[in-house]
Amino acid sequence: MRDQHTVEMPISAELRQMVDRDIQSQPPVDNSQEEILRVEHLKMYFPITRGLLKRQVGVVKAVDGVSFTVHKGQTLGIVGESGSGKSTIGNCVMCTCNITGGSVVFNGQDISRCSRNELRPLRRQLQMITQDPYASLDPRKSIRDILLEGPRIHHIAGSLEDQHELTARLMTLVGLNPEFSNRYPHEFSGGQRQRISIARALALNPSFIVCDEIVSALDVSIQAQIVGLMQSLQEKLGLTYIFIGHDLSVVRHISNQVAVLYLGKLMELTSSDELYAHPLHPYTQALISAAPIPNPAADQARERILLKGEIPSPINPPAGCRFCTRCKYASQRCREEEPQLRDVGNAHLAACHRVTEE
Repeated sequence: MRDQHTVEMPISAELRQMVDRDIQSQPPVDNSQEEILRVEHLKMYFPITRGLLKRQVGVVKAVDGVSFTVHKGQTLGIVGESGSGKSTIGNCVMCTCNITGGSVVFNGQDISRCSRNELRPLRRQLQMITQDPYASLDPRKSIRDILLEGPRIHHIAGSLEDQHELTARLMTLVGLNPEFSNRYPHEFSGGQRQRISIARALALNPSFIVCDEIVSALDVSIQAQIVGLMQSLQEKLGLTYIFIGHDLSVVRHISNQVAVLYLGKLMELTSSDELYAHPLHPYTQALISAAPIPNPAADQARERILLKGEIPSPINPPAGCRFCTRCKYASQRCREEEPQLRDVGNAHLAACHRVTEE
């Protein structure tokens, strides 16, 4: 249904291209081998200061030398415990912070070195959906104003009729009634708010979206709906995702590739099917063994790998392998020499001395 104030008239060519991709019947284009994002040796350290003079006494190594690539139309899942640096990687890709080292190359351009003015046009291509749908929407604004904020900032909102048309199409695209666009965020449920956040991210016709734990605050049934919506939008609009999460079953369902992160380091990186069928790194094996499966008998019968101790502080990480303090296979070499991420076959990368020696 359309908003009662919507006037049926042609909209601008730019907005028409933006909102009509979901109804085009052209055959899908295979972009799976076309690189859209390359992150190389990414480092993000946060200074620790003390006293009135803000004297630096150390650094938090949130991300320490992470490299990966993402191809068009695909999804890279990033998993790991809380504090492993997942969200920091997402913020670095979005260029919301000045990285300490490395590079973030988007469509052939190193955006990590761009000025604010140079980043402005790129903001239309790069969007982010955050974790908490209750905190991400301005409670003082109507849904229409929230959805139109980006187009207005970039001066592409058009006339009032254009704005009504765009709002209605965005609401319909994420499964919401366009008549509700005059309402405010507090009038919606958590799942509906997350749909509004998704619609807001789509308002500028992006090609790449960072999804930062977008289902972790939702009920399980609503999680399935949101994941299904994201997959449908990816297929219709040719979107590329980085999907950050800690629920391995959700990440497996939506991702083409999965990167396992621990204490700011990449432990393992391969295709989703390969990772879950043949996890090589002891940390990945522990994560997968802890993830519930829908078969109660099989879930009870399988062996769980319990990790002892807590994740070390990123202020003073262990020497050698970051995981050595919790790994039952750790040797003296693990405690002294940092393992490098290496291809062990079948495009399966792992950072573990034990795996590469076999």
